[in-house]
Amino acid sequence: MLAGLADLRLLIDIWSMKLFVWLLGTSGQFLDSHLFFYVRYSELAARQERRGHLARAARLDAIAEHYFQLAPGGDDDPPEAAAAAMPVPQQWVFTDAVGKTRAPATNPDSEHSLMTAIPVR
Repeated sequence: MLAGLADLRLLIDIWSMKLFVWLLGTSGQFLDSHLFFYVRYSELAARQERRGHLARAARLDAIAEHYFQLAPGGDDDPPEAAAAAMPVPQQWVFTDAVGKTRAPATNPDSEHSLMTAIPVR
């Protein structure tokens, strides 16, 4: 029962992504969708192979391989240099934020004091 639900989930994933690409994608805009289809079809093929459906698994593997071949590039591509366009950082500004004069000392017992006495218990 649970294996059937997992297969159904994979099929729903595949068909919903196909609908999404068909509705919104034109001329290969969603290039990562090929890798998505590759992974989902590979999972379905592995599940079918474990159940003993070898012909169905081989067909799903062929579909997965087709989507893998359609996927752009790979890990062999050099990374894009995005930091080359960033400006040179400015020099640091150091601020001396220390007070030079001291506040006059006040008596904490006077009624004009900013400090209040805390009673000791």
